Amino acid sequence: MKFTWKMISIVALLLAVALSVSGYIVVRGSFRSSLDYEMNDAREDMRLFGLTVQALCADELRYGNEDGAVQSLRTLLTQDGSAQQREFSILSESGTVLVRTNGMQQSTEMDTPVGAIQTRIVTDGNRRFILCTQNVSCFDSTFYLSRMREITSIFTRADEDLSRYQWIMLAILTVGIGITTVLTFYLTRPIRRISRAAKQFSEGQYDKRAVVRSNDELGQLAQSFNEMADSLEIKIHELADAAQRQKDFTASFAHELKTPLTSVIGYADTLRSRVLPAKKQVEAANYIFSEGKRLEAMSFALLDLFALERETPQFRKTSASRIVQDTAASCAYLLKEKNIRLETRVEEQELNVVPELLQTLLYNLIDNARKASEEGSIIRLYARQVENGFRFSVRDNGRGIPQEALARLTEAFYMVDKSRARAEGGAGLGLALCRQIAELHKTSLIFESEVGKGTCVSFVLGGETE
Repeated sequence: MKFTWKMISIVALLLAVALSVSGYIVVRGSFRSSLDYEMNDAREDMRLFGLTVQALCADELRYGNEDGAVQSLRTLLTQDGSAQQREFSILSESGTVLVRTNGMQQSTEMDTPVGAIQTRIVTDGNRRFILCTQNVSCFDSTFYLSRMREITSIFTRADEDLSRYQWIMLAILTVGIGITTVLTFYLTRPIRRISRAAKQFSEGQYDKRAVVRSNDELGQLAQSFNEMADSLEIKIHELADAAQRQKDFTASFAHELKTPLTSVIGYADTLRSRVLPAKKQVEAANYIFSEGKRLEAMSFALLDLFALERETPQFRKTSASRIVQDTAASCAYLLKEKNIRLETRVEEQELNVVPELLQTLLYNLIDNARKASEEGSIIRLYARQVENGFRFSVRDNGRGIPQEALARLTEAFYMVDKSRARAEGGAGLGLALCRQIAELHKTSLIFESEVGKGTCVSFVLGGETE
């Protein structure tokens, strides 16, 4: 059963029980109040009746005539209009009926203590009566008095009140259930919207959100759901992008392996299957060597990438000048081949980094700058304190990079000019490795470039990295 119908059923049940109990209490209270009033009135009437009988008996017995007293009592009671308003009977001590009206029932309670009044309810068909009995003593004689009052109207009125309340309860219950249904559907509408949005989200419609414009708990629930959906949508897109990058990486890796391997196998087969002039042999061997070196560089770069993902490097305090000096020393041979000068300018600062990885990052940036620069040019490596941390910059005056290519520079195997990059021994993994090293140090690479004027790549180390 749905939550909405559960709420309606529970409210209807509670309302029905509450109305039934309250109606029973009200009707029963009214009935008991009327009945108690009649019972008290009947007792008082019986007490006055007993006093009347005693007074009559005393008056007649003063003359010593008991039979005359009984006869006078019968005559007076049957002639007295107030006495005839109620059914009554008078029995002598021996049980002889002295006086009895036509509708009076025979009382069997003759052992009642003298002066005490006993009351009970008796039934005659559909009629109900209050029967009062009392024993009165007059000199040496005892009289058993009974008096009966009809109270059928009280029970009839109680039945009518109960029937009337049942109809009222049914009307209230109907209206209450109707109002409850409307309110429940209105109050649970946000839940249905959230459920519908969740179902659509599970079916792949990641842009669906729950539209709830309230500030209560349901509104907060909808807001939390939408925040969760936003986070999941971002994560799903990230996973999709990661899967696509993995797919692109695999395709690019296969392509980058296929091209040099095809050339190596082809030249090796040529050397193996035929005799070539010495010059051709040297050319073939050189090509096999250069392609082998490129495959080696690509393998080392891949190993470095995998190592970054699998291992947790240890950060330690190192001076910025020491990192720059070590990087410059490792780049000296490469730069000398093209007669390129490395200009460094460093402000002294102690950094919490992984020195070896930071040197690899700077080495790759300088190597890329070397590939883009002409012989005899200058590459500048600056490290200085800035407002939000410590900034490293590598600047060259080379060919520059088109603006549309800047966003893809750190993708694995992406090369702006593939033929020139392969001729320089590049595999398209250097900047991908640099990006991961930068992310490990809680920073990112910033590229500024203009075609024909050069490129500047920088990153800022902010504070201490845990």
